[in-house]
Amino acid sequence: MHFALTDPQREFKRRFDRLCGERIAPRAGEVDRRGTISKESWTELAEAGYLALFHAPQWGGSGVDGVTQGLAMESLARACASTFWSVSISTLLCGKMLSELCGPVQHERWLKPIVAGSATGCFAATEDAAGSDPGSYRTTLFATKDGLRLRGEKSRISNAGTADVAVVLARRGDPSGAALCYVVVDLSRRGVQRRELPKLGLHGMSWGTLRFDDVDVSPDEVIVDASVEKTLDVVEWGQLLQTWCAIGLASAALEACRHYVTSRFAFGRPIAHLELMHSRLADMHAELEAARLLALEVSWIKGEGRVARDLVFMAKIYATEMAVRVTDLAMRTFGGWGYSRERPIERLYRDSLANIPAGLPTDRLRELLACAMVGADPWAYEPFDWLGPAGLRLDGQ
Repeated sequence: MHFALTDPQREFKRRFDRLCGERIAPRAGEVDRRGTISKESWTELAEAGYLALFHAPQWGGSGVDGVTQGLAMESLARACASTFWSVSISTLLCGKMLSELCGPVQHERWLKPIVAGSATGCFAATEDAAGSDPGSYRTTLFATKDGLRLRGEKSRISNAGTADVAVVLARRGDPSGAALCYVVVDLSRRGVQRRELPKLGLHGMSWGTLRFDDVDVSPDEVIVDASVEKTLDVVEWGQLLQTWCAIGLASAALEACRHYVTSRFAFGRPIAHLELMHSRLADMHAELEAARLLALEVSWIKGEGRVARDLVFMAKIYATEMAVRVTDLAMRTFGGWGYSRERPIERLYRDSLANIPAGLPTDRLRELLACAMVGADPWAYEPFDWLGPAGLRLDGQ
């Protein structure tokens, strides 16, 4: 494991940092206010090679190393979290599901356009009453005399209103069936309905529901094996996405604080001279660097083509919660200005909160980590009598 950058890595980082700083970041406030991502930003990111970073050359990708991918994700998230989320959900999470789970037909039809920036993707798993428990999903793929149909509704889906294609997690046969599958769905088909959901942060990214009313599905759009283990392997990319988003947001907040404390005067001198600011900035910086090092290790491992299950869980837990702490401290540092939409801090704080529940919530990741440590099955459910040992029972029994 070696994080010293090569000359090509440094050159790409320099050019991409400049694009994000000069083109993406100035639009972030407007993206948040208008609730939509600039088409210019998407085009510029495609031309700069961001969409291609995560894929092999045969799909139009550049096949770069994991460290370069991670540093690019941090730079884009630091500039605009809404843009980062929407673009990365499409090319990284949905794109990886298409490349690692699908065959040549879907590679040609959807993966190449996503990498080129001419199509947008999303991953649809969660439902109104189903999140981290795979046994709760009710969206169903079933057979009729005329072919396969998809029925159900997915909720809280990133890019729901803007995506061209969705990789949908569904049951096979009936809503109570045990077998899960993935279905690649063209969202322009008859029977697909979309609805936006209001949200606290990431205002520029579409987020809502996808309803499937007996949508036609062809056999080559069905990926039969959607085991929990396979799903977790692919979703690691989403958790890495959330980790780097948190680091980018914390980095932006720390930089804003550094400028503010050296320019804000109180009691005759900059508030940077206050001991409170010294300890606050030092703690923010230390936590940010610790999260970045852990994320770099995960990115390096993923770039090598290996599974990083426990490490990516740790990285997401630490980084996403760190970003909330850091942006909260930034709000306090800015005082009343931190609460104003005329400064970026309140947006950074709102956006940072989205990374904690996204994918698998951090508390669920803690359970998975602990279960792995003690050899317990984190997915099994067994009824447990909480009352009997105390000599109690439910009324009527």
